[in-house]
Amino acid sequence: KLLLILMLVSFCTGTFAQGGRTSTSGAIVVTDVNSLLFSNGSNSARATAATATVPGMDVPRIKELVTKVQSSSYLYGGVVKTFGDRPTNLFTDVSSLRSVNSSIESKDNIELVTIRINNASELNSPIDLAAFSNFPNLRYIYFITSLNTTSDAIARNITNYADRFNLLYKIDRGDRNK
Repeated sequence: KLLLILMLVSFCTGTFAQGGRTSTSGAIVVTDVNSLLFSNGSNSARATAATATVPGMDVPRIKELVTKVQSSSYLYGGVVKTFGDRPTNLFTDVSSLRSVNSSIESKDNIELVTIRINNASELNSPIDLAAFSNFPNLRYIYFITSLNTTSDAIARNITNYADRFNLLYKIDRGDRNK
């Protein structure tokens, strides 16, 4: 009986441990979008390596969503603005996350949410991804900040992570012309 109980506990522990998209160390994976999409060298080799380490990544689609003009909704300070029909992108910030579900009406086509992290307080506050539970086609959540941070610092504050989400980040200091 003891052996049966140990096997059951072992099986259940293994099953629950695989509940989120995590690295082999158990940490949530947040991928640097620049290394994924815009690095020098063999882009196809990098894209293949990235998709091998994070299943579910469609690198050409991510590149299209991030770099091309898309129908989009914007939620900042409780105000929603939508441009185009059937938006595929949603732009917001950490302080607006609590109102995403109630504020955004057109959720069905959103594939990418871009969340701006504006200050250290937002960077260190919980980022609850349950706000996106009613977005059926959402696959990518993309964090942008001008703060010096790491993927680990962002991942530490993620709550209610779901397997269907691929998390990306970018440090954007706005100094491209320098």
